[in-house]
Amino acid sequence: MTHYTNLLFSDEELLHEQFLRTDLGQLYLAIPFDKLAQTFPAPPSEISGMGRPPWFDVKGGIALQFLKHYLRMSDAMLIRGINTDWSMQLFCGLSLKPGEVIKDEDLPSTWRSYLGQSLDIAALQMEFASTWKHYMEHTQIGTQDATCYESYIEYPTAIKILWQCSEKVYEIIQKARKQHKLRKTRCNFKKQQQAYLAYQKRRKKPRRLEKKTRKKLLKFLLRLLTLYNELVDKHQVKISIRQLAKLKTIVKVYEQQHKQLYGNPSEQIKNRIVSLSKPYVRPIVRGKEVKSVEFGAKVNKLQVDGISFIEHLSFDAFNETTRYISGIRLQRTLFGQCTHHAGDAIYASNKNRSYSTAQNIQTNFVPKGKEKEAYKTQAKEMRCILNKQRSTVLEGSFGNEKNHYLLNKIKARNKETETCWIFFGMMTANASIISQRMQQLANIHQRAA
Repeated sequence: MTHYTNLLFSDEELLHEQFLRTDLGQLYLAIPFDKLAQTFPAPPSEISGMGRPPWFDVKGGIALQFLKHYLRMSDAMLIRGINTDWSMQLFCGLSLKPGEVIKDEDLPSTWRSYLGQSLDIAALQMEFASTWKHYMEHTQIGTQDATCYESYIEYPTAIKILWQCSEKVYEIIQKARKQHKLRKTRCNFKKQQQAYLAYQKRRKKPRRLEKKTRKKLLKFLLRLLTLYNELVDKHQVKISIRQLAKLKTIVKVYEQQHKQLYGNPSEQIKNRIVSLSKPYVRPIVRGKEVKSVEFGAKVNKLQVDGISFIEHLSFDAFNETTRYISGIRLQRTLFGQCTHHAGDAIYASNKNRSYSTAQNIQTNFVPKGKEKEAYKTQAKEMRCILNKQRSTVLEGSFGNEKNHYLLNKIKARNKETETCWIFFGMMTANASIISQRMQQLANIHQRAA
């Protein structure tokens, strides 16, 4: 019987050459993995040398994040793909032996958590810019705009979050009483649950009924918190650090909701909690027709020649007008100069206008006074070019990232991993653009030769 030998896998150099010809190979060449890995500390297992050798090193962990956003896969599907696809293995610097399989499907999430703890966005973007600037033109022209990358949470209402808090406190009480072999608490939980579900099933929810339901839930939550405190004082109940943090969040929710309901209704609540699982998320008022309020991280983005960088990322609302000067400074830090800069109409404050004039930077801001006739036509044409660059390329990148690189709804679980998710999603979109430019340049050189 004649055995067939696959020559592709018989030679490592030939295999690597075949890999570089694939789309993943082109993306791999556009990412400076060695420089990126140096910005992160080595994992404890690598330093101690104890335990089973990990599947991936730091470079492999970074590669997992790029693969996830490029292929738009879940963590489980990503690991299954690596087990069967040799090009994905080479992208991560891994070579599985015949019959060897990675069973831990949480590895991408584990590495996201590890990278998020020591993520230095400024240092990483400096490494990306130094690598990519050879494939960029007109680096002296920059644009700015802000967007919100929404977290994957249900639309919050006061009644929803109050009921979630009540459920959580009731669950903690029941577990604690079970550990101390006590009977279940009598607090009419099922009756409250039926009332909540009846309210949620209503097609129309009058404001008067909504206020009445909130009062009942506030009273019920206070009773549960009182029962928990009595249980702690009497039986010295011990709970985990995570549950303790959750209880602190619940107490803060109660204080905020009580203040809003019984205090001044027009007074805004600072740092309002809208999600019990993600208490760091804040409402971001965007003023859009479809979505007046969004919930997630607000990012002020700097874009140079179609390549995007994070100028400022915060889960608290901020006015992007105050970030204009910082965006120009970031452009100069990354590329050395800034002669033209464009932004939305909200950036055209007197302070930003004065700074641009003092730094001799041409902007797309509509002038307040009369322009000199000699430069009027030329300045108007320049403003049109900058406006087109901002409204098409920059704003188009928002939709591209959200629709094609998993940035529509961020499904990470905490603040660090969510920031890591957004950063690597944006950098994957950039790397895809750079890889296309590298291929085009290679084709030009090949034709010239």
